[in-house]
Amino acid sequence: MSDEWGQLLKALENSKYKWRTLNGISKETGLDVQIVKDRIDKHLDIIIKSSIPSENGEDLYTTRSHYRNKSSFLEKIKSSIINRPSI
Repeated sequence: MSDEWGQLLKALENSKYKWRTLNGISKETGLDVQIVKDRIDKHLDIIIKSSIPSENGEDLYTTRSHYRNKSSFLEKIKSSIINRPSI
């Protein structure tokens, strides 16, 4: 695993947050926003995007495992019904 990818995963799974914006990940890792976006787009097998944007209209991301760990039972049921995670 590259150091860059490790930093990105660590930021996505930061226990302070359930979902992360590209800007938030960029600030935490020091990586350019476009690099963060490119890496996320290449790993959609383990990273998911919320169906609901942030209050500022930004896309929100997390890893599948982090979502499972941070979501309530009802959120998991709702997500499975609509087949998309939400906040």
